Amino acid sequence: MSVLVKGIEVPKEGSWTTVRIYPDGTCAVPNWQGDCTLIKGAQAVPVPPHGDLIERKAAYDSILNGMMMTGYQSKALDCINEFYVPTIIPASEEGE
Repeated sequence: MSVLVKGIEVPKEGSWTTVRIYPDGTCAVPNWQGDCTLIKGAQAVPVPPHGDLIERKAAYDSILNGMMMTGYQSKALDCINEFYVPTIIPASEEGE
């Protein structure tokens, strides 16, 4: 099973963050003394087995509208394919 940590940003290039996740989903940052500071608004939640997680219709509509507005009407449908609609979270091994 996978875990989604909501309410936390990915560290910038060249840095990292250690996060402690407790059984209730609470997230904290430990310091060198072993104490922890809770991360306000952060919550770890289990992600059950799943297929690809994406709103393909919304992504398709957004891409199509953008292409239509920029004058690429004739190529819009030819250009929309899997390459332009990335998977937000890939299928889990259990849910493929």
